[in-house]
Amino acid sequence: MKNFQHSSLSVVFILVFCFGSCDSKLTGSKLIQKSIEYHDPKGQWQELNRVFYFADSRPGKPSRQYTVQIDLPGNYFKYINSGENLVYEVDGENCIGSEKGSKDCERAMMLRNYYGYLWGLPMKLKDKGTEIDREYKVEDLNGIEAFVVRVPYEKDIWYFYLHPETYALLAYKFYKDEEKKIGEIIYLKEEVIVGEMKIPAERSWYRTENDEFLGTDFLLKTEEPLRKTQD
Repeated sequence: MKNFQHSSLSVVFILVFCFGSCDSKLTGSKLIQKSIEYHDPKGQWQELNRVFYFADSRPGKPSRQYTVQIDLPGNYFKYINSGENLVYEVDGENCIGSEKGSKDCERAMMLRNYYGYLWGLPMKLKDKGTEIDREYKVEDLNGIEAFVVRVPYEKDIWYFYLHPETYALLAYKFYKDEEKKIGEIIYLKEEVIVGEMKIPAERSWYRTENDEFLGTDFLLKTEEPLRKTQD
């Protein structure tokens, strides 16, 4: 088990700020751009239309398997969990099979945003309106001196940990309450190649305030969808 605060596997905060000790030519935005160039060198994310096959593991719960289609050009999303008989589908801004404003529609929109954001990182950090702190940190992440870039949103604050040589995403965390350090940290492992993109394959979640392990998500494979983008 990872101990977020104390163990040798923990994220030990060195808090090296960029006051002469960091490369003055680097900024948070430039580091994120380097990470995007690693994960999506040909800029393929915006043209993505793939089916993703996922599994998860949660403490004390049976593993689940489900599929997700993300069609960005077609503005289409579909989530299928056959084991729980759940299907959520969004076409444009319309929920298929549920009325706008209903709980099912809200859930469908939430899932669309969740999968589109998390599995689209770091490319999603180029979205319009995203503010990236200019200054960055260097922190020890499981023995790697990682670049750390802070991205504040309206409701939460995110930190992205980048490999010092390749700029690959190593982990990210978010705080719902930054002052009290209440949030979650997600460690990334392995990659699945999608076209020429490198998508992290495993995501293990822990609470930041008490090191509670929440579970792991696995990307098993991807494939071309039956539903093609409409011209």
